[in-house]
Amino acid sequence: MPRAKKPVLKNPYRPGVGLPPAHLAGRDPQMRRFQAMLSGAPEIPANLRLTGLRGVGKTVLLRRFEEIADEAEWATVFVELEPRHNDEDRLTRLLDGMLHEVVARRSASGRIRQVLGGAIDAARQTAKVTFDDFEWSLGGEIATRTRAVAEAMAHAVEVVQRSGQEGIVLLFDEAQVLVDDKTRDGSHPLSMLLAAVSALQRQGVAVCLVLCGLPNLTVNLLEARTYSERMFRGDEVASLGASEARQAFLIPLDGTGRAADDGLVERVLADVEGYPYFIQLWGAELWDAATFAGVATFSVDLLDATDSEIYRRLDLDFYSPRVDALRPAEQDLLGTAAGASYPPLLAGELGDLSPKKSSNVNVLLGRLVRANVLYRQGKGRYYYTAPGFDAYLRRRAERLA
Repeated sequence: MPRAKKPVLKNPYRPGVGLPPAHLAGRDPQMRRFQAMLSGAPEIPANLRLTGLRGVGKTVLLRRFEEIADEAEWATVFVELEPRHNDEDRLTRLLDGMLHEVVARRSASGRIRQVLGGAIDAARQTAKVTFDDFEWSLGGEIATRTRAVAEAMAHAVEVVQRSGQEGIVLLFDEAQVLVDDKTRDGSHPLSMLLAAVSALQRQGVAVCLVLCGLPNLTVNLLEARTYSERMFRGDEVASLGASEARQAFLIPLDGTGRAADDGLVERVLADVEGYPYFIQLWGAELWDAATFAGVATFSVDLLDATDSEIYRRLDLDFYSPRVDALRPAEQDLLGTAAGASYPPLLAGELGDLSPKKSSNVNVLLGRLVRANVLYRQGKGRYYYTAPGFDAYLRRRAERLA
């Protein structure tokens, strides 16, 4: 008779982009505010700007918003934006395709009712909106492409409301990639999106917009051609406090037969500085090390033996891909930045350290902002979009020396 296999305990930690942790700690305030925002829509336009550094769990939280909206009977469209979508035509096609999927799923579900939702019915009466031949009372206020986007959204809202849902929530991740051109004749994808949503919301159409991204997103919205300062409620996703970070690290161990001693926990909390991605990475590596060593307790000795592997994986998975994608001149400037004081990164100090002309340094800093490696707060003051990036640059400089 074959011997029964001993069950293998799976690693409960999940470092990765957008992977939900075993325990989502410290995000209850944001979730409550999102629920309240939905409950007031469409009478009170519901738009949210969600910003934070890399590794704080923005995507995880945005996915939780998607679940909350589903539970509240709102249809959802989740979009992970890429740099190629920073174009009016491409963004229009992306939205049209995803809204078409929303419509197709409801149209084929057999749940379509003939009773039209109140918000769309009111919009038709007050704005003379029709969906076969779209018509607005706004005259020339919105451009042709914006009109097409608004039409697709309005039609999708009509369909989901006929199926018994409240409306549509648009959830855009990596929204900092949307940047309007400075010139009048350039591409303005961000303003196009904002104008379409704003036009619908003014007519009482039940569409909600959540833009989630790096801190650069706030500046992009302020500089958009469409006035948006009062369109969004702002919310920031920051690192976890000590209590929440402790929960995020320890709760995944419940029921596994493994534990962490107090000294190890304090050391990990100091290393990760409350950043959820780091908590998951440290936990995952300690779990694998404990499995290999055949021990049931995470200890300081185990961390000492694992430390170099943790930072190797952190650099390869989290930091290096962003630097490797840059141009050589931009990488050189970051090499110089490794010797500068931080925070913040001061353009003046960097100009003194770099062999490049000050004008070239400023140009390269602008490129690093557009590449979402830096964001600017005040004249000549820059911050990295990833926590611990300054320490990574020093490790990188030592390796390249």
